[in-house]
Amino acid sequence: MLAEVAMFIQLLGMATLAAILPTIIVMGVIYLAYTYRAQLLDILQGILRIICWVIICLVDGKAKADGIKVKKI
Repeated sequence: MLAEVAMFIQLLGMATLAAILPTIIVMGVIYLAYTYRAQLLDILQGILRIICWVIICLVDGKAKADGIKVKKI
């Protein structure tokens, strides 16, 4: 009987953590994205520039990729 009660309490605790932890994680990610959105946009823009450079380098060659100028918005 005692073991069954202990297992029930353990199961209840796991269910509570399974419901609460993802919510806390999502709220944390939303907070960080809202707080640091300018920095995140700069990082994303840098990653996209690197991807575009690699694609141009593969298609047209390195000299063409190095010669492309990017406008700042």
